[in-house]
Amino acid sequence: MKLERLTCRRRVALLCGELDGELSPALRRVLSAHRRGCLPCADLLRGLRRTVESLRSSMSATGPSAKARKRLSAALRRTL
Repeated sequence: MKLERLTCRRRVALLCGELDGELSPALRRVLSAHRRGCLPCADLLRGLRRTVESLRSSMSATGPSAKARKRLSAALRRTL
């Protein structure tokens, strides 16, 4: 996969997929190698991780359902 040819929206979707544990090991390796040479993608992933951690720490004990999390993730991907 040539990450350089991907749109920003697709890159963000891949990074979100990585955070959600939805990517194959092979694709995770490709993204990891890309981030070592791409500061904007590395910064974006760090920011996304901080956001997710903040949201997780502020959620109630029951938290949102899996369906709600997927819908929120999809909505975030559409806006980026």
